[in-house]
Amino acid sequence: MADIKPAATPAIDRAEATRVLSLVKHEIAEVVADAHRKRPFYAPSVREAEAKAKAALKALDEFAASLNRIKMTA
Repeated sequence: MADIKPAATPAIDRAEATRVLSLVKHEIAEVVADAHRKRPFYAPSVREAEAKAKAALKALDEFAASLNRIKMTA
């Protein structure tokens, strides 16, 4: 019977990936929450806070689509 040995070093550290995803989730949540405040922290007006939230969600959506393209290519 052949011995099956795991790879010496994993291609990606799962803990690092989890940390980065948590950071992205936190930052998106902060921008979206700011858009719901009467006096936003990160924008001079509610309208600009809403625009920032929309831009952040659009960037995240584009990033997800990019990851999907990477996954699907050979």
